[in-house]
Amino acid sequence: MTTNNKKHSLRNVLSTYKRFLVYAQPDRTRFSLDVFTIIIAVITNTAMIWLMGMPLSLIQSGEFEQLGQVLLAFGIVIIINQLSQVTGGWLTNGLILRFTGRVRNQLMERLLKLSFPATANISKGDSLARLSNDIDLISMALVQGRLWLISHVLTLCLYVSMLFWIDLKLALIALAMTPVFFLQQRYFSPRKRKATAEFLKANGALLAAEEQNLANLRGISSNQTESWITEQHKNVFSKALKWGIRDRGLDVSFQVSFSFLIYAMGLIIVLIGSGSIQSGDLQVGALVSFLLYLGYLTVPVRGTAEVVFQALGNLPAAHRILEVLDAKPIVEDKSDKILSVSAGQIDAKGVTFHYPDGETVFHDVNLSIEGGSTVALVGPSGSGKSTFATLLMRFYDPQEGHICIDGTDIRDVSILSLRSNLAVVWQQTFLVDDTIRANLLMANPEVNENQLHEALVKSHAWEFIEQLPNSLDTVLGTGGTELSGGQRQRLAITQAFLRDAPILILDEASSALDSESEQIIVSAIDELRADRTTLMIAHRYSSLRNADRVIYFGRDGNVTMSTHEKLLEKLPDYREAVEWQTSLN
Repeated sequence: MTTNNKKHSLRNVLSTYKRFLVYAQPDRTRFSLDVFTIIIAVITNTAMIWLMGMPLSLIQSGEFEQLGQVLLAFGIVIIINQLSQVTGGWLTNGLILRFTGRVRNQLMERLLKLSFPATANISKGDSLARLSNDIDLISMALVQGRLWLISHVLTLCLYVSMLFWIDLKLALIALAMTPVFFLQQRYFSPRKRKATAEFLKANGALLAAEEQNLANLRGISSNQTESWITEQHKNVFSKALKWGIRDRGLDVSFQVSFSFLIYAMGLIIVLIGSGSIQSGDLQVGALVSFLLYLGYLTVPVRGTAEVVFQALGNLPAAHRILEVLDAKPIVEDKSDKILSVSAGQIDAKGVTFHYPDGETVFHDVNLSIEGGSTVALVGPSGSGKSTFATLLMRFYDPQEGHICIDGTDIRDVSILSLRSNLAVVWQQTFLVDDTIRANLLMANPEVNENQLHEALVKSHAWEFIEQLPNSLDTVLGTGGTELSGGQRQRLAITQAFLRDAPILILDEASSALDSESEQIIVSAIDELRADRTTLMIAHRYSSLRNADRVIYFGRDGNVTMSTHEKLLEKLPDYREAVEWQTSLN
């Protein structure tokens, strides 16, 4: 049973790493050249060790005239060896960087293409850990590891051959001690694998906590929670530290115990070899070469063991990468049909939805939103306002019923064509660390300068952009931190103008702004809503003045659509919420 489990485990290890070979395939020629330099380096290393012992044997036998020829040959071999190692070093580093780049690009592409709910259980910090540290560990195992394994196995074969060629008896003694090394590797491997897995998990949690803290510096300072956050960080760090020390400690223990076994073997060989010299069966130079081969044999033996050791230890990193690459999106395309929107009418027919492992958000919803109208989505927090918008964008699919646009079920068209007909202005604006121009062109790369300027004027963004020294070429900083909240919202509205989609979703973009900025944003939104079907997620009932109809999401999962006045008459909850918020204002 133990043997079968080992085979099964080995099969799993090989099949896991085999999944990543596709990212190394484009560099097959470079890899072959690197292997060729390794072969030259190993052969010349073997020759150098033999040439080190030859002068002693020549001196012992009095053949001084051949010393010059041996030293000349030694010099030539050294030059060839160094050239092959320099060339191999360049090739190896290039292979590593290309491999990590391909895996990193693929992982990032996968994270982006998965609908965001599918990656919600992976924190930003943990994602960054997978994109950096985990990929480096896989590269170490698959690129460096394969090259090292070729080098070590070839070196091992040549050195062992030389040992048997120099003295059969001493070589057999050395060979008889090899099972001890296998026992040592078997002892350390499972412990290393567990320590690495726990460290990667703890390190991901640490990065997530640090990312969260750095993103909330203003809140931390304003609430005076620096001490509490620092203590929490220490607790998370201590767990990562514990497993990090254990992981690295196992590496050190493995290497030191391995060196001890090698030195013990060398001591035994010296004791036996000295007797062979006294009897005349072995020359001093030959014993020196034997000991050098045996000493340098620690490199390929230890290296081979470490390749296996690291491959097993780094396996959790491979599993973490494959977890993302193999993840299935919450929703997938069922058709490549293109959605054509004319009127922009939205119908929900018998829609029931609940989040995975969650309670039902709403049940048997039936709505009809006329094309070109503005509808406000209101209700208490958690009642399903934003959820309805995410269903329309197909971040999720309802468990029952369907949503149609102009009579077409949105599940019967491609997700790309569906979302190309939607423009969204969230409270959290989507801006990256690039120029204003680049951020706007993300919405529609095909617009010309005139269209860009027209959209900026309509959104009232040009009013502040023309005051900037670099105008549209001003770099915003991460998340647009160089701009005020109102300015960021105006850029988001500009993006919506540039998308020119027939259906608009607004997450009450003006709710967190001062009164002056709010007036500017409301004016821009009014122009943006023209001739578009607009869903306005309203957190304040004062926003209802611009809505043709109101959809009220109740706490009990019921959804009602009517005018503001009729909802005041029919729904006590709605009336109480409006009166309460009005009294606060």
